[in-house]
Amino acid sequence: MSTLPDMSQRAFYRLLGLQIHEAAGGRSLIVLPPNPETTNSRGEVHGGVQVTLLDAALINAARSTAGPGAGAMTVSITTNFLAPARGELRAHGRVVRAGRSLVTAEASLLDPAGEVVAQALGTLRVTRPAA
Repeated sequence: MSTLPDMSQRAFYRLLGLQIHEAAGGRSLIVLPPNPETTNSRGEVHGGVQVTLLDAALINAARSTAGPGAGAMTVSITTNFLAPARGELRAHGRVVRAGRSLVTAEASLLDPAGEVVAQALGTLRVTRPAA
C-alpha cells in the first residue's frame, strides 16, 4: 500500500510498464511484468531497464520518508548485475539513512524464483513543496 500519489501514471513508468505496489515507511516495491519490448537479443531484461527499475525503487522509498508532496531525484547510483534477469522482476527499495535533503537507499532486484539478479545503492536529493 502506498501513501504517495500514484506515480505509475507517469509517462515513463507507463512506457516501461512499471507498477508501484508499495511506497511507504521508507520501503518500496516496484514490479515489471514480462515484456518483450524491454529485453535484449538474448531474451534477458535489458540492463538499462534493470537500472531504471532499481532507481524507481530507490526514489519511491526515499519519497515515502519525506512527507506529502515531496519528490526525490537521483544524485548517484551504483549498480551490480549478479545474474541474467528474465520474467517478472520485483525491485525492493529500502531507505538506509534519511537526512533533511539527502537520502541513502538500497534496492534489490529479484527474478520470479526470488533470486537476486541485481542490486543498487543510491544517494537521492529530496525536494519538498514550498511552505
